[in-house]
Amino acid sequence: MGSTVIVAGDIGGTKTYLAAFDPSRRGFAPVVEKRYETTGYQSPGALLKTFIDDTDSRPSRVVLGVPGPVRKLPVRAVNLPWLIDPGEISQSIGGGEVHLLNDLQATSYGTQVLGVDDLCALNAGAEDKEGNIAVIAAGTGLGEGGLCWAGDRYQSIASEGGHSTFSPHSDLEIDLWRYLSAQHGHVSWERVVAGPGLAAIYDFLRQRDPGRESAELRDALAQGDRSDTVSRFALAQQSELATEALDLYAYLYGCEAGNLALKLMASGGVFVGGGIAPKILAKLRDGRFMEGFLDKGRMDEAIASIPVQVILNDKTALLGAAYWGAQL
Repeated sequence: MGSTVIVAGDIGGTKTYLAAFDPSRRGFAPVVEKRYETTGYQSPGALLKTFIDDTDSRPSRVVLGVPGPVRKLPVRAVNLPWLIDPGEISQSIGGGEVHLLNDLQATSYGTQVLGVDDLCALNAGAEDKEGNIAVIAAGTGLGEGGLCWAGDRYQSIASEGGHSTFSPHSDLEIDLWRYLSAQHGHVSWERVVAGPGLAAIYDFLRQRDPGRESAELRDALAQGDRSDTVSRFALAQQSELATEALDLYAYLYGCEAGNLALKLMASGGVFVGGGIAPKILAKLRDGRFMEGFLDKGRMDEAIASIPVQVILNDKTALLGAAYWGAQL
């Protein structure tokens, strides 16, 4: 490539997206982009060097969205045997600035460059152009964060809110809490809404009436990703029990999204990211998610006008890292 660029990255536990962006060009389309198997590299520096050699890039700065809290350096990555050290990366690529963002911070910034085709509205609402923005993203874990207006631009709000305590508010949800508490002790929202949460909800409902589980679904659950199997059977209407589990999951996901919207007073909108939402989009659009979102007692009306959108673009964190890098 031979030009000075910003190299942005979204580092995940299994795959990493890296891209070079030319800040002199309009828009945020990458000049070049590559995907790598994260675990194939001994360090983030080795991975970045491979990308730079592959693309002949000369980065003026590197900005990486990384899994885990970015409070002090180096960062201990979640689900990776890496210490992510900006100094090690800089040395590996021959010098230059290296900046780290939490992956949810990167996703939050990425919402600023998404187009209409990158989003699916669950609630049109009335957007406040300078209002706070909330981002919630269920995947392997449950990420929460947002953006606040700082006079001339948005600044990210870091959070580990997914680990806050699950708050049941019906007899069924209290029984779910008891079921999960017996296994885990503390029951966080991540236990309920992150990827394994759907399978946990299914198991809870099944143990209340074991005879309702079909032999076909039981066999399928033994062979693959259990939450994915439950959602597949539910969306295909092949199991009443799976459908009930996905209904409850979508409702509770909406409840916690609404909680985050209230805590941030997210008049600028709520964005639902992560890998799960696009896969169950039909369920999120059928009303159960928004039923949970709006179930806030005296504050129902206060959040009814908040726009809620599902992020469909799986490169949002990558775009957000580049966006933040261009602001420096």
